[in-house]
Amino acid sequence: MLESKWGLRFVALILALLMFLSVNNVFGSLFSENALKSSDHVIEDVPVDTIYNTKELYLSGAPKTVDVKVSGPQSTILQAEKLLNFKVELDLKNKSVGQYKENFKIKGLSDELKATVVPKSANVTLQDKVSKKYPIEAEINQNRIASGYELVGETVNPSQVTITSGQEELNKIAYVKATLDETKQLTDDTTEKAGISVLDSNLNKLDVQIRPDTVNVNIKVARSSKTVTLNPVTKGSASKNINIVDITLDKTEVKIYGSRNVLDGIGSIDVPVDISNVDGDTSKKVSLSLPDGVDEAEFKNVEAKIETSKN
Repeated sequence: MLESKWGLRFVALILALLMFLSVNNVFGSLFSENALKSSDHVIEDVPVDTIYNTKELYLSGAPKTVDVKVSGPQSTILQAEKLLNFKVELDLKNKSVGQYKENFKIKGLSDELKATVVPKSANVTLQDKVSKKYPIEAEINQNRIASGYELVGETVNPSQVTITSGQEELNKIAYVKATLDETKQLTDDTTEKAGISVLDSNLNKLDVQIRPDTVNVNIKVARSSKTVTLNPVTKGSASKNINIVDITLDKTEVKIYGSRNVLDGIGSIDVPVDISNVDGDTSKKVSLSLPDGVDEAEFKNVEAKIETSKN
């Protein structure tokens, strides 16, 4: 065979394959002492497959995942952990309404491995399935509203969710909240996606099904503002033969902007009108002097009309 061209090609192929396997330590991985050695290991967060009458019953108390403690050849353990080619079942298919303590079962695990579910069993409750619509309340942290702004309002779309559970759980519902995950401070209207939390009166999360499980929250914010009166006051001294009869402003109110705690402490703003050298009726443009903490006013100047009389 070696004398033929195809025979030489076949031998070359075999040699190349052996060299590839040797370089990549395939034989070492398959037949090393560590791979064949028996060991113990815990495979964490294995999903639980619950089997029950899902059309008519609601199951509560069953964990979503469990840990599985396995012992056997290390290579077989690593394969089981990597491929997850087995499953953990909680079989309640012949159960009706009631409370049960059921053991988990492992299906499809290699015969080379011994396994134990941690915990071995679960305390569960089966109830008649009930569905009901509930309104949603948006929960917006005030720390998200930027300084100088305030929350004007919020709407949730859709405004209701359908909650499915046993009647016992539904009776515990005190709050259905749309919880926002974003942390950036808000200075403009925005829409954010929010998850739904269903809580009892002690703010414990309830084991229920929620449809839909996310909603859109429309948030409206505006700059904090307040309208205050303008109060003209005199500054300086008029001429000796002139009396100041009255001072009127062309605007009696102004909207000011700033943080709410500052604005709440302001009822009016004094407008100093300089009457020095006034020798008769006149008008003056006066700049507003804003109190500390006020960021801005809707206008900067007012017109002051000065009415006089002579001694």
